[in-house]
Amino acid sequence: MKSKLIIVDGHSSVGKSSISKRVYQQLALQQEAYWVHEESENHSIRHNEFQFGGLDTVEGMELNRGGMLQKWAEFRDSILASGKICIAEGCFLHAYDRYFVHSVWDEDDIVKYSSQVLEILGELHPVIVLLHRPNLRISLEKAFIARGQWWRELILKRDDLHVYFKNHKYVDENSMFAAIDYEQAKIMEIYNQLPGSKMRVDTSEENWEQYVEEIITFLGATYEEIKPNPCKMEQYAGTYHWQHGGETHKWQIHYDAENNRLYTSLFWDYMPMRCVAENVLELISFPVELHFEQSKAGLQFRIRGNYDWEYNEKVFVRE
Repeated sequence: MKSKLIIVDGHSSVGKSSISKRVYQQLALQQEAYWVHEESENHSIRHNEFQFGGLDTVEGMELNRGGMLQKWAEFRDSILASGKICIAEGCFLHAYDRYFVHSVWDEDDIVKYSSQVLEILGELHPVIVLLHRPNLRISLEKAFIARGQWWRELILKRDDLHVYFKNHKYVDENSMFAAIDYEQAKIMEIYNQLPGSKMRVDTSEENWEQYVEEIITFLGATYEEIKPNPCKMEQYAGTYHWQHGGETHKWQIHYDAENNRLYTSLFWDYMPMRCVAENVLELISFPVELHFEQSKAGLQFRIRGNYDWEYNEKVFVRE
């Protein structure tokens, strides 16, 4: 396979984490590969992203351009040094709704910057996979149920500095949904102007394995069915507490007998899990695993993974 970098991008709630992880798992069956989640620790792009200058001045954005292009060059060099294929979630077109909606850059500036990034990455023969949904509101409403009220408030928080409100009046949360639709439309317009190898996937039907197979085929690799690891998942259900964190740090693991699925509530209100090895569960869309073992105190697990949060390597014990 020619490409050494696959970027799976798009707006929030379209499936970037789920699909990028599954693409990585497919490619890792055939060659050395690694996956970079947007919130990975010490992320080459996300760490201090667009913090070189102010977003609201031409001078500040030029400082950001220079700093970010250097970041992308260092990211390229790290991939080449690894000798592996990198599957990266977001951090490219997703910068539009994170930063550009509050910046002085117009579409020409954004396309120029994006093209400069692709030029820097040229040696990697990058492939851009853009995920989208024509009705993003339906997708977000479903995500609000899974992720909880805090995420709804974060996404729909009034934003008078958003570029959309230069020509539209804010009325209520419907205005923010309209602004989000505007963001996705602009992301797609920018994507359409970019050169290179790319594909677009409508994820509205949530046929995840179908999408992954389409992407793997587009990349010129062979799709292989990955069978789930046999596991009595109900044995892991229960309430766990952080070994040294007191009663304020609880981790609920629920077993859904009807669907034979496990869910946890600490990260989001509704986070699906699956068994990947004996006594090892993973959070489906995140670079996090739970490694279980029996101890004198009872069943416990240790958090393993590459995610930027306080629970890495912490032990949770079942009550």
